[in-house]
Formats: sequence, C-alpha cells, structure tokens
Amino acid sequence: MLQLLYPLPPTQPAPRPAPTVVDGPYECAIDERPSAHPTPTLLSRTRAKTSWLAAWWLQLQAQQLAAQLPPALAAPVLAWLADEAEQAHVRRRLAVREPYMLTVVGMGVEHRFSVKLWQSRGEAVVEVKRR
Repeated sequence: MLQLLYPLPPTQPAPRPAPTVVDGPYECAIDERPSAHPTPTLLSRTRAKTSWLAAWWLQLQAQQLAAQLPPALAAPVLAWLADEAEQAHVRRRLAVREPYMLTVVGMGVEHRFSVKLWQSRGEAVVEVKRR
C-alpha cells in the first residue's frame, strides 16, 4: 500500500483562460497588377477577427507567393519574412488599427498585400436557419 509522507498542497482551481480580444475585424487582401493592365485582379481576400490573425495571414500568403516565384524574385519576400523587427512592426501597426501594405514587384507584375481595418460597405449578413 502506498502512503504519502507529506500532505499534498491544497488544490487550486485551474486558472481561467484569458478572454480572446477581438480588435478587428481586418480585411486582408492580395491583388495582382500586371504592368500592361491598370486594373488589379483580386487573388485572395479574407477577414480576420484579430490583428494577430491578420499578421499571421499576411506571413502565410507571403510564404506561398515566395514558393511560386523564381529565386531572384522570392529573395526580397523571404528577407521580409525573416526580418523579426519588420514582423514586430507589422504586429504593432495592426494592433493600433493602422493599415499595412506589402508590395512585391517583378517580371512586369506587382503583387500587393494589404491589411486594414474592415469597414462595412452596406453589406447585409443573411442568416439562414435550417429546420
């Protein structure tokens, strides 16, 4: 039989998780602007509830773009991703609700990553309930 020699410390309730701070939503978008066409083509757009998620989305999309570019054009994107000071700057700007834009230019095409505070443009949200 196992016997404890010292009493166990009193049990304490588990700490409650900190509430999620929703400081957004943020509109995150990537568009492509060929030099021959002045009109941009939207490649991706999403909304992020927090500045942290918006910064994470920006990094993820930049990694995916760098994987598709030739090495010479991917180098600036990879350098941006590896720059911890710049990543901290992105998070600080978004945390205080300032927009951030990253532009990658090469081979006659400009890719523009933008994150800004989302503002409703009169869009209606329709909720459908199933029976």
